[in-house]
Amino acid sequence: MSRPVSIDKKVILNAAREVFLKNGYSASTGSIARRAGVSEGSLFKHFKTKTDLFMAAMEDDAGIVSWEEKLMAMVGKGDIRSNMELAGSQIIKNLQVILPRIMMVRSSGIVLQGQAYSGSGETPHPIRKLYALANYFRAENKIGRVAIKNPELDAQMFIGTLVYYVLQKVMFNFRLVAPEEYIKAVVDMFMALHCKKNPEKGRKDLVK
Repeated sequence: MSRPVSIDKKVILNAAREVFLKNGYSASTGSIARRAGVSEGSLFKHFKTKTDLFMAAMEDDAGIVSWEEKLMAMVGKGDIRSNMELAGSQIIKNLQVILPRIMMVRSSGIVLQGQAYSGSGETPHPIRKLYALANYFRAENKIGRVAIKNPELDAQMFIGTLVYYVLQKVMFNFRLVAPEEYIKAVVDMFMALHCKKNPEKGRKDLVK
């Protein structure tokens, strides 16, 4: 008995990116499947919805590592500042890839919300990233390494600050400081809000 043909997910993502960038979000999944040389049903074995496929294709790129998995693996390890700087660096790399692509598609007048998620029950891909960071905050909170009252709000503020930095570069070619310096400043603000230095013990205590 012959083995079933294995579908290369990378081939699907490459085909989807090409088709979406050429035709916008309105491109059919059938046309993507034909470009990838697979059946349309094969697409949905890897991606639950068309929007999942779109966001994965827009984000997928060589060198872009899943920072969510790395961050969760560091819960309780190392120091919070280093972990946050790593997360910030990965988020900016991700945004530098995906924002120009989404803006290109959005310029065609396509609005993802409503078309993509109405009745699907799916959480939008970028929102899942927000929750990934919030889950990290919550996990560190639970073991007493930070004191954050609203993990989702802090995650949104952290990511939103990085989005604005990347947008300035994408839209106006403006960059006040290098990404590393900007991330350090953002993390410094985060640490000032949620940690404080105890000069007597020489360590950082939580801000309650």
